[in-house]
Amino acid sequence: MADQKQIPWSAALDGKTGKAYWRGLAELLESPELLEAAARELPAGVGDPAAMSRRRWLKLLGASMALAGVSGCSSRSAHKIVPYVTAPPEVTPGVLRYYATSLDLDGFATGILVESHEGRPTKIEGNPQHPASLGSTGVYEQASVLGLYDQHRARAARRGAAPATWRAFVQHFEGARSDRGAGLRFVLRPTGSPLVLDLIDRIQARYPAARFTFYAPARSAHPARGAELAFGAPLQAQYDFRAADVILALDADFLASMPFSVRYARQFAERRRIGSPTGTMNRLYVIEPGLTPTGSIADHRLRKRPSDIPAVAAAIAAELLLAEGARPGLIPPQALGALDPLRARVPAEERPFVRAVARDLARGGGASVVVAGERQPPEVHALAHLMNAALRNDRAAWATAGTLISAGAAEQDLAALAGEIRGGGVDTVVILEDNVAYTAPADLELAALLRSVPSRVYLGLYEDETAAGCDWFVPAAHDLEAWGDARAYDGTISLIQPLIEPLFQGRTAAEVLAVFAGEAPKSARDLLRDAWAARRGGADFDAFWEEALRRGLVEGTSAPREDAKLRPDGVAAALAQLAAAAPPKADAIEVAFSVDASVYDGRFANNPWLLELPDPMTKLTWDNAALLSPATAKTLGVESEDVVDLELGGRTMSIPVLVAPGHADGTVSLTLGYGRSGAESIAAGVGSDAYRLRTAAAPFFAAGASVTKRPDQKHKLAVTQRHWSLEGRPIALSVPLAVYRERPDFTEALKGPQPSLMPATAPGAQKEQWGMTIDLTICTGCSACVVACQAENNVIVVGKEEVLNSREMHWLRIDTYALDDPRDPSNLAVVHQPMLCQHCEKAPCEYVCPVNATTHSPDGLNEMTYNRCVGTRFCSNNCPYKVRRFNWFDYGELRAYNTGLTKLQRNPDVTVRERGVMEKCTYCVQRIRRAEIAARIEDRAIRPGEVVTACQQACPTQAIQFGSITHEETAMVAWRGEPRSYAVLHDLGTRPRTMYLARVDNKNPELDEP
Repeated sequence: MADQKQIPWSAALDGKTGKAYWRGLAELLESPELLEAAARELPAGVGDPAAMSRRRWLKLLGASMALAGVSGCSSRSAHKIVPYVTAPPEVTPGVLRYYATSLDLDGFATGILVESHEGRPTKIEGNPQHPASLGSTGVYEQASVLGLYDQHRARAARRGAAPATWRAFVQHFEGARSDRGAGLRFVLRPTGSPLVLDLIDRIQARYPAARFTFYAPARSAHPARGAELAFGAPLQAQYDFRAADVILALDADFLASMPFSVRYARQFAERRRIGSPTGTMNRLYVIEPGLTPTGSIADHRLRKRPSDIPAVAAAIAAELLLAEGARPGLIPPQALGALDPLRARVPAEERPFVRAVARDLARGGGASVVVAGERQPPEVHALAHLMNAALRNDRAAWATAGTLISAGAAEQDLAALAGEIRGGGVDTVVILEDNVAYTAPADLELAALLRSVPSRVYLGLYEDETAAGCDWFVPAAHDLEAWGDARAYDGTISLIQPLIEPLFQGRTAAEVLAVFAGEAPKSARDLLRDAWAARRGGADFDAFWEEALRRGLVEGTSAPREDAKLRPDGVAAALAQLAAAAPPKADAIEVAFSVDASVYDGRFANNPWLLELPDPMTKLTWDNAALLSPATAKTLGVESEDVVDLELGGRTMSIPVLVAPGHADGTVSLTLGYGRSGAESIAAGVGSDAYRLRTAAAPFFAAGASVTKRPDQKHKLAVTQRHWSLEGRPIALSVPLAVYRERPDFTEALKGPQPSLMPATAPGAQKEQWGMTIDLTICTGCSACVVACQAENNVIVVGKEEVLNSREMHWLRIDTYALDDPRDPSNLAVVHQPMLCQHCEKAPCEYVCPVNATTHSPDGLNEMTYNRCVGTRFCSNNCPYKVRRFNWFDYGELRAYNTGLTKLQRNPDVTVRERGVMEKCTYCVQRIRRAEIAARIEDRAIRPGEVVTACQQACPTQAIQFGSITHEETAMVAWRGEPRSYAVLHDLGTRPRTMYLARVDNKNPELDEP
């Protein structure tokens, strides 16, 4: 039975008796053959079960337990490890380095700092010097580092099904065309890149007949057209919410999804946070169909179908200009007469809201601002400009020239391109990082049309839906692998530099454009540097270049203010169009399209961090759903998780229902970006494709939908929070400003010492005692902190099945609690509460752990010692805050998306947990210890504000503050001293180190009366 090559261990042991000590059998037996086998760790044949009989195995087991270890090992191939011969001078192993760059989203750059471990990007933070981030980030920026290591990215160029090289691509397309580019078309995402604009100019000079299309499903031409109506030019609205006391948002989620939202959230929070009962705060009115982060923090919110919002906006403008007497510059009174009939279109029950908002805006005057969302029609944007001009709020609202580039007369929209392809006028189409076969309006049928073009080039990160229809494919460089430039929403130019060489030989859009421009082969870096040398020049160019790369931006490049004057004829035309529009039918069901808070327009659909991130409002993960109000769901006879057929304009899709309180009646909200069919295997089969119903004529909302329930068909939705009530417990507190001023001590019973049988905490040897304070007034629930915590602390992804079992692993969650309006039960306000380990001074988890795995540190941390944990889960059962996470399985190996290249993202300063281990928030203890080491080396104390947790650093509104409670000059300590501070579940006597500030709303007394 035994293999003839098997080493005769049992025969060698025959006759051996007595006590002997050895480190291995080979040493005991002193056989050269055995010594050689031991050196390889696993002798040949041992891995084969047929090579050893049961009798022989039992004899060897009795001879030595060490042999059992030998047979249980796996063989390892021999590799040589070569250390640095001469280390790069800037690299010190274990010492972090940060590099400035930017991430571009639909043409608008956000400045970031990328943390690098010996050349390996692991974490992203905001660039404090960049106007778009101010040191904070959103969820997309935080998760982009995982996209860098996505093992499903395209890895090689191809022509058809055959592998190709970049050189072959260049040789094929670099030659001059004889038709002046008549059949040459380019499709790009919107961009503000000066380099791309320069290359487009060169292509136009070479091919005057070539045409360019800039397309992104989330971007709309409505704001520019509205500005053209109001001012005669396609200007770009800019805002400074620090100067705004009263804000009206017309379907505008300016705190989360609009361009510049990270900056706007910071500005808004500065005027929102109230430091004392005598302080002042802004007031926010929101009109929208579905609950958004901006709507969730509003003082007053009106839920309306998207098509009803223009009438409400016109009624508010009529009240402001006609009843309140505000006058917008040179607009004659007779031109405003068209506003008066529009007031009658608002239902009687909503007119008090309209009048109160108009009066409040008029009282605020120059400190009031009106913001219109991108999916609203141009007339609503013109109305917003009209009201801002009437308020004379030059400090809070102004206009600049557009910051996105244009190809001028050579630019065309996607519908025009589709028409040309259908007519046979296109022989070459070059698509650059824009998955138009998936995202284009369904009525254009672009995916099918593309296949009729003789030559189709696609530059993309993935072999996605567009790649499947193209004969030339070139893998794109990830943003963290690329050289380039971009503009922020205010026009500030950022230089983009790579943190790592392209993992899969990726190329940038600029490199592809340079081929068609006939440029000599250059690297992306050389293209960028040469373009800037030509633009900037000068003897000090090298110094300028280094400084721009170091800071991540070019100083002094923001767009200047335009002296925009309202055009009476344009305003009159906008008002006439509003008056002429037929009122929407009251019983019609509308479909509202929006990008998803996690996967955006689908470009992040293969990112498991974002797929498992709960939606800020619905808490839905790993899916999208048709959102309906409770009243509409009842009328249609459906409930959550029912599968329905949604028909619009002759097109149908199936999708599960999710009933969403606070949603507008008569509206179905759909998020884009799901139902993928490309090579992104994580995204495959996740959600439903809402692009099937989207048309070029109605890309953002459309009426006339029908909803049909599929009998006996359900679809499980992985929602992380199904219970929205406080059950009368003081967990997330909220009061109107008037009540806070009248009773500032309303939280007095929820803080301070409590009687306890536990011994008093012994004073620690360390001076620092760490704590956290969170202000609920300025938390929008955006979840940037959740993804930041995940990236910093190696939090694993578990998948939809485990989320359905309530086994998600996020250390930090955002609990959202509903506050019903007794006058309108279908309407609601919500309070967001970031919930993490409270680091209790008298922690219930600590004294139930049988192996002392959870303990208290001298500096006030509730610590987890992973290699002691045996998984009893007593600590989790005893935790009243339910913030501990247990590794039910080895998710790092169980889920493919946690293995492979994604391991390169992991923070080497944080232990990767295994199956059977409990984990939780550590207050980013690795950052604390790093600061302690630095302070000890420099022989000093830790400075106030020196330790910043990942969640605190990411938060756009700075709602989270962390530090030592001994540093009394910090915001964290000062906030704890405010009257509205409190501890969650204070009556339990746990004495948490995390404190909260109750949310304060600035209600309008006219609307807050019972």
